[in-house]
Amino acid sequence: MPSKFKDYKVFIASPGDLAPERKIFRDRVAALNGGYGEGARVKFHPYGWEDELATTGVRIQSVINEEVDQADLFVLVLHRRWGQKVADSSYSSYTEEEFYRAYNRWQETRKPAIIIFFKNIDAASLADPGAQLKKVLKFKDQLGGLNALYRSFSTETDFGDQLDKHLRAFVEGRWDNLNSNIAPINIPEKTRSLVAKKAKKKVGDSQPGLAAKTIAAPDISLVKAEQESLAFARAGIAAAAAGRLDDARLFFAKATEGSTQLAVLSVAVEFYRQVEDNINANLLISRISAITDDRKIAVMQLLRLFPPGFLKSMQDAVLQQMSAGASAEEIGLFSNVQDEMNKRGIWDKFLVDLMVRNYSTAEIMAQAQLYSTAEGQSLVYKQQAVMMESMQFGAYAFSRMAADMMKVEFDEQEVIPVYDKVLELGMTSGEA
Repeated sequence: MPSKFKDYKVFIASPGDLAPERKIFRDRVAALNGGYGEGARVKFHPYGWEDELATTGVRIQSVINEEVDQADLFVLVLHRRWGQKVADSSYSSYTEEEFYRAYNRWQETRKPAIIIFFKNIDAASLADPGAQLKKVLKFKDQLGGLNALYRSFSTETDFGDQLDKHLRAFVEGRWDNLNSNIAPINIPEKTRSLVAKKAKKKVGDSQPGLAAKTIAAPDISLVKAEQESLAFARAGIAAAAAGRLDDARLFFAKATEGSTQLAVLSVAVEFYRQVEDNINANLLISRISAITDDRKIAVMQLLRLFPPGFLKSMQDAVLQQMSAGASAEEIGLFSNVQDEMNKRGIWDKFLVDLMVRNYSTAEIMAQAQLYSTAEGQSLVYKQQAVMMESMQFGAYAFSRMAADMMKVEFDEQEVIPVYDKVLELGMTSGEA
């Protein structure tokens, strides 16, 4: 007789600006129950404030708090908003009340397991946050003293993947090991030195004979802004090296706000790349490309976002097309030519030149923003597959229809039924 399922109640708390993530939460829990849960003999029961709303038509916080008290896992998700003010309470929002209710119980009983997700904020908003975002950032800053586990995410798909990973880890007893694989941030010395060299320059370096009193007030203002930007960049480098990533994010947001200094922008791009925040990296790359009037910079960022092995798979597809019907000697020669082209970077040079000639910076960065998402990564492969199959279909259709028109028998072993179906429809339409 099969063993009974072990039940886990999972509570989600969040302000109202995260409705898509709340839906993803329920979708992923349902998917886990349908596959993973069957094998592991577990069942997750999702719960949030909307369940009470659906039952009673109103939000009754005392009832919701009872659900928090029964939760095995507590999931908190925050972005820009802190939440709705609570009447007659010491808490500043319902979300805060739910979190501290779960956290206080955890302090006493080590239950529920708590995971906090922060959706990444664009650097411009981080540099100049409003009242709601300031509360979120203050709370995030306080988490260090609470010994609470938290993660950052950029997209709904990213959130769903991380949630899936954490729920599985909870069931399998791997919850405490989730922090062990966090890679350190290591900004290369060459990039860091750009900021260091820039910071050493003095106001009069470019015009040694210019007296300080002749510098106009607007110029002094610009110099001060430049020095402040460099100071924030150096602070960001130091914070990243020390593993204080949230501090580093804030420092780099301040450093790059309105900045046109290539040294500052470059070091911030490297940081964002290493923390896998490609959206903010893309925004800065777009600025660098505009400042330097060099589209190659944008193209190189786009190519970095291609999935590992993607360009190699394109080359292999071309080689496969060329090798069709070729002798073993010819195939060997083609392979050697491909290796030599890769060795000399010919493919990369061609792609860069091709994109620079055909795309504007805005078009390149629009693609980069798309490829920074999980959906974009999937789309890259699908686009390649569609293109290659289109070429295959074109060659097949030409041969198949030519044989039909010439009343020549077509080799049955070469028939592709799914293509024949399309061709038959096409011919019928043409004859009508």
